[in-house]
Amino acid sequence: MESARRRVTRRRLFLAGWLGLLALSSLLPLSAVFRGVVHLGPDPLHVHGTLAQPVISIGGDVILPHGSHAIVIAIYGNIQIIGRASDDLVAADGNVYLHRHAQVDGDVLTLVGGIYRAPGVTANGRLGGVLHRWNGTSAKAGHQLGSAVATSVRLGLAAGLALLLVGTCLTVIFPWQVVLISTTLRASPLKSVGAGIVSLVTFVFLVVPLGLSLAGLPFALLLSVAASLAWLFGMTAAAMVVGRALAHRTVPLLWATAAGLVVLALIMAVPVLGPLLVTATGLVGAGALAVALLSRARPVAPFS
Repeated sequence: MESARRRVTRRRLFLAGWLGLLALSSLLPLSAVFRGVVHLGPDPLHVHGTLAQPVISIGGDVILPHGSHAIVIAIYGNIQIIGRASDDLVAADGNVYLHRHAQVDGDVLTLVGGIYRAPGVTANGRLGGVLHRWNGTSAKAGHQLGSAVATSVRLGLAAGLALLLVGTCLTVIFPWQVVLISTTLRASPLKSVGAGIVSLVTFVFLVVPLGLSLAGLPFALLLSVAASLAWLFGMTAAAMVVGRALAHRTVPLLWATAAGLVVLALIMAVPVLGPLLVTATGLVGAGALAVALLSRARPVAPFS
């Protein structure tokens, strides 16, 4: 009994020290974030003059008519650069528009989007994403909407098939863990949703500032790997719940998971909405994992 108490005490001390180290490491990058600009909402952000501070925009476009000297990150929004951009431009589920005679010295990266390059653009950095020729007008980008949708469908289907493979492997190698998460998800859906939202907010406001400094970068990478694994386990467990619901009867564990993963893979092929829905599904499953770990609960009615 005494040895068990000592182990619990050491575990708590280790956890407290780990959290304290993370907090100290995040102080410097947090100050850098608060010196920048965080834009939320669908309204576009028009920057008057040359951008001199980092910008993180969620849900809205970023328009830079006079160039930029700082990094720009747009999530679910586009970036338009006119003039010179001396730092990186990153768009997640959005496009980057390089207007005529723009000069880009940093890297340009798009995830689930494209890079539209007008004539006369000078790109000294790396361009990561689907490249499109563009004449510098919105009409040209509109003509390429069908191509962008087709590319999004192909990428979504490929990502869905990859998730199918990963989820099947996790079910075969870690069946008990997947069963535990799926049972917790069925027993406590509201707690799982709440825990998933809290985990997402904590991840964004901890990992992003940590990744902006060399001291906090190792911790950011470690937390990112842990969060990715938690999301994969959660997505697999949620797929098992979906597969059981579709079967309306008791089916083998692997078959239920595979059926649910096939459904999620098909949903991934739907542009924009599909990846968001699958991401939310995995997030809820990750919340169920957090609930299971915190409560030390075992499955009440485990799957056969």
